[in-house]
Amino acid sequence: MRLRRWTRNLGPPLLAAGAIALAIAPAVAGPGLPRVARTTAEVAARAPDVLPVCEDGALGPRPEPPDLAGAAWYRLDAVLDDVGALDGQRLALGRVGEVGEIDVALPVESFAAGPLGGRVLVGDDDGRRSRLRLVDAASSCVATIVEAEADVIRRAILEPSGSAIVEFRVDRANRADRGVWRRPLDGSPATLLLEPLPPNDRIGLVFATELAWSADRERLLVVSCGEIACLSRIVDQATGAALVVDDPDVGEPISLLGDQLVAYAACPAVPCSIVSRDLGSGRTRILAELAGLGVTVPTGGGLLIHEDYSGGDRLRVVRLDGAPLASLRLENGLRLVPNGHRAAAALELPAGVVAAAAGGRPRSAALPAVFLDAAGARWLPAGEIAP
Repeated sequence: MRLRRWTRNLGPPLLAAGAIALAIAPAVAGPGLPRVARTTAEVAARAPDVLPVCEDGALGPRPEPPDLAGAAWYRLDAVLDDVGALDGQRLALGRVGEVGEIDVALPVESFAAGPLGGRVLVGDDDGRRSRLRLVDAASSCVATIVEAEADVIRRAILEPSGSAIVEFRVDRANRADRGVWRRPLDGSPATLLLEPLPPNDRIGLVFATELAWSADRERLLVVSCGEIACLSRIVDQATGAALVVDDPDVGEPISLLGDQLVAYAACPAVPCSIVSRDLGSGRTRILAELAGLGVTVPTGGGLLIHEDYSGGDRLRVVRLDGAPLASLRLENGLRLVPNGHRAAAALELPAGVVAAAAGGRPRSAALPAVFLDAAGARWLPAGEIAP
C-alpha cells in the first residue's frame, strides 16, 4: 500500500470529506490504536504495538490555551491501494518540538478533530458501529468514549470546556440526517442539540456536515454543504436557539467572530472571494478577492489573514471592515494552515498566532510550521511565541 498526500485544501473540502464518509471499510483491530515509531527523516518500518489505555481522569477538562512548545498537532493522509483507490486513512499526531509521533491506521470512514488541551478526538465506523476515542499526545494513551453507537457518527468535536463531545449523526440504514447531539464525558446519555436539517433545494444533496466553535467558544457552527453551496446554523449554547444563514453569496465558513461570519464565497475551488456576513443586519461585505486559504484571529477587533492570488506568494492581513493592514511574503513554497476540516490537519496555537507549512499542513513532529503574529503582522521565531 502507498501513502500519498491528500490535498483537500486545494478544492472543495466538504465535498471530498463527504465522498470519504460514504464509503465503508473494515474496523481497526484490537482495543487500542496501533503505534509506529517515526524519525524526522522517514517512517521506520517497525512492528506496531498498542497504545496504553489512559488512567481514569487523565483526559479530564483541559481548556487552558497552549504554549507552542509541546503543543499538539495532527494530520490525516489517504492510504491508497495498488490501483489508486482509497483504502483507509493514516493519522499522525504528536507535539511540537518532539521527534516521536503516534501513527494510527484508520478505516476509510474516519475523522479526527482538535487538538484541544493536547488531545485529539478520533472517530471511525466499520459499517456496524461508530466509535469515538481520545488520544492524549503528551502521554501517548487512548481513552474510548463511544464503543458501539448504532447511528453513524459522521463528525464530532470536543466542547471548549473539554467536558462533552458534540456529534453529527446520520441513520445507518439510509444515511438520513439524525441531527446534532451532545454527549457529556461523565457517562450521562447523549441528548439532541439540533434537529435534522430539512431538505433544501438551493444546496441540494448534502455531501458533508462540519462542526466548529465561534471565536468566543460560546456558539456552535454547524455547516452543511452540497456540491458548491453551503448553509450554516449557529447554535447558542446558553439558550439553544439556532440562527440559520441560508445565503447564495456565503459558502463554506472560515470562522465566526462576534456577529461576523467570515466565509468563502460559493466557489468550487480557490482562488475565491472571502466575505463577511453581519448576523445582525444581514449585510454581506467582500473582504478579499482572488484569495486562497484564509484564517481569522480575534485579536485587534478581528482580523482575516489570507493568501493573495493577485500577484506573488503573499499573505494579506485585513480588518473585518475590509481595511488592509499588511502584506507579507510567503517563502519556500509555504501555505497558510487553514481550518482543520479543510486541511485535514491542525495544530494547537496560542491566541493571535497563525501558522504556515508545506502544503498548508503540519507534517513533522519537529516544528512543523513557521508562525505569524497576526496583530503585529510579523513572522516569529518559535521562542518568541507566548501562550
